[in-house]
Amino acid sequence: MKNTIARALKSLVCTLLLVSTAASFACSSESDTVETEPVSSEVTDEVSTETETETETETETETTVPETTETTAPETTAETEPPLPEEPENINPLTGLEADIDLSDRRPVAIMINNIEVATPQEGVSYADIMYECVVEGWQTRLMMVVSEYESLPVVGSVRSSREYYLDFAANHDAIYIHAGGSTQAYAEIKQRNVDNLDGVNMYIPNMFYRDSWRQQNMGYEHSLMTTGEKIVDGIEYMGYRTEIDEDLDSPLDFVPYGEVYVPENDGSYIKVKYSGVHQPYFKYDEDEGVYYRWQFNDKPHMDNTADVQLSFTNVIVLYLPSKNTGDSYNHMDVTTTGSGEGYYCTMGGYEVITWEKDDPDEPVKLYNEDGEELLINRGKTFFQICTTSMKDTTEIK
Repeated sequence: MKNTIARALKSLVCTLLLVSTAASFACSSESDTVETEPVSSEVTDEVSTETETETETETETETTVPETTETTAPETTAETEPPLPEEPENINPLTGLEADIDLSDRRPVAIMINNIEVATPQEGVSYADIMYECVVEGWQTRLMMVVSEYESLPVVGSVRSSREYYLDFAANHDAIYIHAGGSTQAYAEIKQRNVDNLDGVNMYIPNMFYRDSWRQQNMGYEHSLMTTGEKIVDGIEYMGYRTEIDEDLDSPLDFVPYGEVYVPENDGSYIKVKYSGVHQPYFKYDEDEGVYYRWQFNDKPHMDNTADVQLSFTNVIVLYLPSKNTGDSYNHMDVTTTGSGEGYYCTMGGYEVITWEKDDPDEPVKLYNEDGEELLINRGKTFFQICTTSMKDTTEIK
């Protein structure tokens, strides 16, 4: 009996020891878990936090960039215009365009050019910076080309005789006047006004002019007198004329700021004036090139034979001047260049009504827009289409 009780107590003690050991092991495991879980939790939290932060940043970037693009891009376009190009250092004062050399104080030349059909095509006329056309006797016309960088001219001609009102046109630009002969009145005014001129008929200037044999044979002697840029330089040096522009000259041409373009509101892509039944020159605007091409003498393109190009101009200025026949034996015309009058400025396929004023034959003409302000014209070559006041009713601009 005692042995039985002893064995039972021994078994109970062993069982209690096993339970105690298991509990102790369990407690140890729980303790380890408690110590390691915070570490695991801290790492997880840090990684998770960084991930969330990156995700939030990416989300904000994805949502705010499109918003910025949608809201600010139109505002930038509306508020910021493309900057105008910087004005070049060298500008041709007759065109407002970039020049290869400094022409700012250069005195230009004005060359009288024959403009009857038998004498066409002319030579070198496309090199004009400014061109004038005006009526002479018999309702024919003469051209006068004004050039600043004249030393570079190729063959030019045929050079023709002077009329006194062309002296006034040359005075608009303080130009040295080149001609071959002239009317009695023209010679009188050249002397009276002390005009710097180079005459191919009644003035000895070695190496200044020459006769083109082909033109002389096929067009006539009076349509064959020619010159070149090199010869013009020689003639000016020989005569000792001033080559610097008058510092007090107020140029008749004022240009828009460099890089800007003015487009008038009225349609003016076609311009036609009527001097006579056979001479009704007209211009057509070329939208691709931004210039007016010229035709004359029954729809013939007005060509420069030297350059093999049709004459074209950025600006066409039509001016109406009082004119009458003098009644002399040659039916010379008397064109009044002083006073004031009306006209049109055509450019970029449009036109506006303008006015002109000229106080004195030797003073530049001034041009004004419809608001009475000085006219600003686009940069480029200009054609002055000088008409009689009676031609206004037959002028076509559309």
